[in-house]
Amino acid sequence: MIYLYRLTSRLFPDRRPEREKAREREFIRAANSFKTLRVTQEGGIFIDPEELREQIVASREQLKHLVHKPEASSGLCQAVAAVEVGQEADTSAEATVELQDGIEVVAWRRLYSGAAMRYVCLQSTSTGLFAVATASLFTEAIESLPTWVDGNTSRQIANALQLGELQWYSTLSEAMDAWDAEF
Repeated sequence: MIYLYRLTSRLFPDRRPEREKAREREFIRAANSFKTLRVTQEGGIFIDPEELREQIVASREQLKHLVHKPEASSGLCQAVAAVEVGQEADTSAEATVELQDGIEVVAWRRLYSGAAMRYVCLQSTSTGLFAVATASLFTEAIESLPTWVDGNTSRQIANALQLGELQWYSTLSEAMDAWDAEF
């Protein structure tokens, strides 16, 4: 059996990157460490849920230093709190934010005419504020979106970020309403 394995290894070498091979070996080691791991006759695997829960709890304990505690105050949290306090005073006021890191948020709105608006928004990870980068109007009943939607949208978002003229709002609906009012 060993000779057969060696022969197939030479005829069909594994050409995956080393990091992928190492990741697979790490997964196999982790799976083999379970005491209740069993393979069913159909080829499925069974692990005792209690043992899996214990492993997850132990991993959480080992990595809890990576999680930000809500009660701990940092400069970033104070900056977010200051922006939130400023927004509570006037929620309709536009905020000026320089986006360093953000999350893309896609929102949809059904119009009274039956058409649909697709808003591609950005949420600042530092302030939590929202800005609409681009929007698309769909007037027909579309079962699935065409493939060109995402490619064109990416270019529009990049242009909006480069121009830096995004209007920031405290909620997603406020950002969408402001976009609608402007156009």
